[in-house]
Amino acid sequence: MSPNETEQATGSGVQTPEIAVVIATRNRETRLAFALEALAAQTLGTERFEVIVVRTADSLEPFCEVPPTLRTRFFVSSVAGPAVQRNLGWRAAEAPLIVFTDDDCRPPADWLERLSDARDGEMTMLQGRTEPDPDEAHLYWGLARSWVITEENEWYATCNMAYPRALLERLEGFDERFPSAWGEDTDLGLRARELGASQRYVDDALTRHAVLSRSLPKAIREARRHEGSVMVVARHPAYRSELCWRYFAHVRHARLLLALSGLLAVRSSPKISAMATFPYLWASFDLRKPFFNARGIARQTAHLPVRLCLDLTEVFVFARASVRERVFLL
Repeated sequence: MSPNETEQATGSGVQTPEIAVVIATRNRETRLAFALEALAAQTLGTERFEVIVVRTADSLEPFCEVPPTLRTRFFVSSVAGPAVQRNLGWRAAEAPLIVFTDDDCRPPADWLERLSDARDGEMTMLQGRTEPDPDEAHLYWGLARSWVITEENEWYATCNMAYPRALLERLEGFDERFPSAWGEDTDLGLRARELGASQRYVDDALTRHAVLSRSLPKAIREARRHEGSVMVVARHPAYRSELCWRYFAHVRHARLLLALSGLLAVRSSPKISAMATFPYLWASFDLRKPFFNARGIARQTAHLPVRLCLDLTEVFVFARASVRERVFLL
């Protein structure tokens, strides 16, 4: 631990834990409190695991209270960034299995028990199931974001990933050149696969991710983080197989470019223009029953300019990063 990092321990127990849960956080103490409460309720038994929380030096008090039965250690990183924070967290752990989750996740009581049962040597990564928190499902529309992981994929999102500590040591952890929370976890998983590690999807190891409502300015600020996806493709060209038609990060971006090209032909060929525009408009509507009714359709129609503004911003971010990294990804 460097002089700019501090540690605070709570809880008791001398048994070396089997699992260490690492959470990087920054000024989301209410969400963190929910996560810690869920971890305190785990069926695995709190004597068998510990929780390591890494805050940034600019984190603001008051800090959340920790359940008294939960073995928890807090660190403060002088450098902000999830890659740096998670590296500090797992390196401080002694447990042979490191589980990563986010401060805005609430795992059910059997989460850690399911991951523990799925362990398989020092070269197997575990990827759990992630769904939006059902208590916040009514917020999941428009610019709101969450995570949905219902099958094995190569995103390796750290909302629900477990690595043997020995594997993390061989990889030397997360690449700290990723400045924000986007791409650093995918890069780690891909490097593990390139090293020969295997991946196991554990469907019953579920965690629930918060649904985070966003204003347009906030969504635009967060869009800048997507440069991390371009960095991933630049470092791992084979990863294109996970992308939409190999060159688009989202199918919505491809449909947006098609719609823009169609608008150029609106005078000469209105029918072709309408056909080119329709896929993007259709993709912009949420067809789920809670949102696809007369009121919901009107609300989403009024929201189209906001959606368009964010999609244009994302395409610009990808284009700029593509030029810098000398790869093509939109």
